Amino acid sequence: MADDTRQTEDKAAPPPRAPANVMPGGTAHTAGGEKMDDSGPTYFEVVRQLGPEYYLNFHKRPCVRDSQLQGIAAGFAGGSLAAILGKPVWQSSNWAVATWCCVSVTSYQVCQYYRSKEKAGMRQARELMEKKRATIEARKEARRRAREQHEQLEQARRADEERKKSWGYWYEKNIKFW
Repeated sequence: MADDTRQTEDKAAPPPRAPANVMPGGTAHTAGGEKMDDSGPTYFEVVRQLGPEYYLNFHKRPCVRDSQLQGIAAGFAGGSLAAILGKPVWQSSNWAVATWCCVSVTSYQVCQYYRSKEKAGMRQARELMEKKRATIEARKEARRRAREQHEQLEQARRADEERKKSWGYWYEKNIKFW
């Protein structure tokens, strides 16, 4: 009997080598498609794709100039402080560069944060102005309609007064034969 069980085990399908829901050419984390490159783009590929205009106009971007000026001033202060504390020149230089980097990046991020808040406020103000403009237009339209309706009623009243002043009205109202 032991031989029979071995034969049935041998005939069973081998276990799958990959997850069952993977499509051919796909990965376990996608629903098919092409295999993803695990390494992704390298730093140098990204730098090459940006092109020279990106780097030549770097200083024209918002917040860059101010953050760089603050970083330079802070780097000078950090390097000077290190020199006053008696650090060697190379270490003082490292302090200056590290201070410049930290202050520049922090200043840039803070500036970008405030710009995004300002943009959100401007977007909200624009939406409020559009709503206000729509309500003003609706009020103008309502006043125009009310004025037209008033003018129509006034014309009807004048026509009725003119009709009452005529002899025909007096005749119809006062003299009845039938």
